[in-house]
Amino acid sequence: MGFKIAMSSSMHKKPVKDLIYLSSSQSSVPGLASVPAYLRGVQGVRWHLAPPPELLKDFLKSQPGELFVIVHAKSLTAKVAEAFLSWTKTKVKVSFIFIAQTIEKAAFQLSHSFPQTLFLYESEGCRIADLVTRRLQGKPVKSRKQERMRVQSEVMLKKSVLAEASPTGASVQFLREGQMQDFSQGGAQITVEEGEVSVKDFISLMYKNRHGRWVSVESQVRWVVSTATGDQIIGVQFLAVSA
Repeated sequence: MGFKIAMSSSMHKKPVKDLIYLSSSQSSVPGLASVPAYLRGVQGVRWHLAPPPELLKDFLKSQPGELFVIVHAKSLTAKVAEAFLSWTKTKVKVSFIFIAQTIEKAAFQLSHSFPQTLFLYESEGCRIADLVTRRLQGKPVKSRKQERMRVQSEVMLKKSVLAEASPTGASVQFLREGQMQDFSQGGAQITVEEGEVSVKDFISLMYKNRHGRWVSVESQVRWVVSTATGDQIIGVQFLAVSA
């Protein structure tokens, strides 16, 4: 793999973590301008000039303190990930964050031996900066094993049959329209106008599949972000599907 170089830069007045960016693709754009836009929002970091791959191991060994390395690739195999992770034997306090369009399933198994490793699909888009920031802050972030697909689909949210266990209780009737922004086998991201949804709420999510049929999915809300306009962006985990 060939890697381009990210220039050393302080993106914040008081950087708290040292971060190295490596990419398998070549770019004519110099320095940090070559870093994807979705990574530039990472909070509290000091970006480092990355040496060529053949010198990176010695570079890591020479650096004091904890380091984080982002490896950005179009396609990530378990063999490539394992090669990078072997460098942790050179420097104990180095953690890897892998970002790729496609990730070989076997690569995720490496997180059992290297629990500090994070695997992210590039389809996470604007959420990547927040996920990386949380990881750098020591907060729990799980690698997503299912790739999310960008979609634009109308959905309907209503009270789930499991709503008795919701924080807001079974008395709340969630009958609202929303827009599904992305979708995976395990969940989806949805924008709801003037939403009243809470984390851990159980909801029934209705949407049309690719055959034009309405599908109802029992789901649980995993995270909620409120916008300045009063809308809610929610992430749901699918529990059961029925046609």
